Amino acid sequence: MKPFFRMSLILLILFTLFLPAFPAQAASYQVVVTSKSGGNIRSKPSTSSSATIVRLAAYQSKFTAVSYSNGWYKIKDGGTYRYLSNQVAKKVTGPSTYALVVTSKSGANIRSKPSTSSSKTIVRRAAYKSVLQAVSYSKGWYMIKDGGKTRYVSNQVVRKKTAASKYPVASLRYFQLGSTSYITTKQSNVRRYPASTTKLLTAIVGYEVAARNGTLDQPFTLTYSMISVPYGSSVASLRSGDRVTMRQLLNGMLIRSGNDAAKAIAVRTAGSESKFVSLMNSRAQALGMTASHFSNPHGFHEWNHYTTAADMQKLANTYANYSYLITVSGRKSYKASIKGPYARTLKWYHTDKTLPKEPRIYASKTGYTPEANNTRVFFLKKGNVRYGLVTLKGTPTQTETTLRSVLKQ
Repeated sequence: MKPFFRMSLILLILFTLFLPAFPAQAASYQVVVTSKSGGNIRSKPSTSSSATIVRLAAYQSKFTAVSYSNGWYKIKDGGTYRYLSNQVAKKVTGPSTYALVVTSKSGANIRSKPSTSSSKTIVRRAAYKSVLQAVSYSKGWYMIKDGGKTRYVSNQVVRKKTAASKYPVASLRYFQLGSTSYITTKQSNVRRYPASTTKLLTAIVGYEVAARNGTLDQPFTLTYSMISVPYGSSVASLRSGDRVTMRQLLNGMLIRSGNDAAKAIAVRTAGSESKFVSLMNSRAQALGMTASHFSNPHGFHEWNHYTTAADMQKLANTYANYSYLITVSGRKSYKASIKGPYARTLKWYHTDKTLPKEPRIYASKTGYTPEANNTRVFFLKKGNVRYGLVTLKGTPTQTETTLRSVLKQ
């Protein structure tokens, strides 16, 4: 047996020496965008061509990196490997911690050991709603940092604290005006109801025809059918018999968000609401809004009247090129001198209440229906650069939070 044992040992040693070394899977790590103007995510690790730019990642965005070479992080981006330069990003260092909040109204025992077997392990009692910093979790216990020492708290009396979303609306697109790329996006290809942000498209179609025909300031008489809109509509208080101009109607629609003004524009432009809606959908398709369909000129809820935040970016980019429409959408109020049997002056106030308070908003359009919730298209300026922000399906607070987060970028 000895020769056999000796031979087996020799073979084992040789096998060990010449066994190929299989590379270990590289550990992933977090990188964060450090440039306040954002960081370009690229399809290749090179700045030689702008064609490699996939999108612009916002300041402080985090990504999972799998490797680093020659100044480039290879990152995971939506299921695809892409690249981020070390000139605009850095590796996140230090232990990862997360917040816990005490959920027990009687407080939570902070212990020196992960055990309830003895009251001697209790170091102190954390008050209800106290926030603690955890570093790990195992078998029902969170390991926490507590005054520079490692302590433990049971999962029976705490839970992970969920950070409030910076962008709590359902869908959004934030972008530099004129650009097809975006800075921030969220569910931007999900179908949503646009509500009165529809009126941006109505304004483009109506204004183009009137400007081409030279009829912006040509008075005409409204009939009841021209201003008849669904019950519950937002209106500009127009009446049958009023003598108005297309310019006045554009102001009533874009500032006061009057559905009656929108329908009057439609009928005046195309002869009927249905013909105008056909013009709207044709114009939308020409703009590349392939995921949108419009059923009326004002945005009152219909199941077949929908869009996406990505499509609304295309609409906003086009709308921004019409200086007169942008001027109207930026007015805080407007007085219209109405002629006819009910001669009067109507004063319309902008429906966006943030417009007078926020100088970086130079134009906007609001929208609301119960089904759509609040919708907005903001036109923003930061220095000499102009941006667009589309928010769809959010409460007033969620919309405001999203706007403030974007303005801080």
